[in-house]
Amino acid sequence: MTPPPAVPTAETAFSHPPTVAAYRGLVRRRQLWLAGFVVASGTIIVGGEELPVADRAIPLFATMLLTAPVLVLMAALALIYTPRTARILRTYPWRAYPCRYPPRGQRRDFVMAVTVAPGREVLLHSTPYRCSLEHKRNTHPDTIWFAGDPEGGGVASPVGGHYPVRVVPTAMRDGQRPPLPPADALAESAGLAKDGRYLRYWF
Repeated sequence: MTPPPAVPTAETAFSHPPTVAAYRGLVRRRQLWLAGFVVASGTIIVGGEELPVADRAIPLFATMLLTAPVLVLMAALALIYTPRTARILRTYPWRAYPCRYPPRGQRRDFVMAVTVAPGREVLLHSTPYRCSLEHKRNTHPDTIWFAGDPEGGGVASPVGGHYPVRVVPTAMRDGQRPPLPPADALAESAGLAKDGRYLRYWF
């Protein structure tokens, strides 16, 4: 295996051109998802009013009718909160950390275990959608690029910065987080904390 490329020396991750291009791709994907769900929802609603529905298809149609608005809402929220990713990338530089992906049967497939210091491992998971970075053109699965604060979350990408994904500590989301030290000014600038306390973001 070839050695991983060096972490960019730029002041922030957003000064790294491949990362900027990847972020724009993330925004476009979420715009397309939202547009697709809106069109699909409209088609279901209009089609349901104008076309006869067989009796046996009514439960399926009702399920689709109830699910469509939820999908639109989730896609809209993901797009609305995407600038949070950019804010973090504009605040923190990329750092390379040893990483492993716990077995699928032991942990969820979107969880990664990142060694942020000798003897200290943090479990992070992608948000708002499940995303296994292990399979995103990842030529060095034992290393992850991370921009952020391990206590409050941040953005992770396979080596190269080509697939930035928002991540948060698993314990924070599960409500099992022990008391944390006060957050620093950098975490507040990135929107990860407020008044010295880390925020529990799901997005």
